[in-house]
Amino acid sequence: IRLGAQEVTRLGMKESEMEEIAEFVKRVVVDGEDPEKVGQDVAEFRKDYQKVHYAFDTLRDAYEYIQLR
Repeated sequence: IRLGAQEVTRLGMKESEMEEIAEFVKRVVVDGEDPEKVGQDVAEFRKDYQKVHYAFDTLRDAYEYIQLR
């Protein structure tokens, strides 16, 4: 499994959030929990991480550049 640590950092997440992400992965891979249910929890978790950090322009929403094309 490859996790994009750079991307979550860019969204403003830190070590404690990486622990939560690891828990999401564990719930599906190790515990066998329904991926749909975990996906709902991930969507809720991500609500607070919608702005780009550590970039030249921090006023844009994350992934807004996709819409600009």
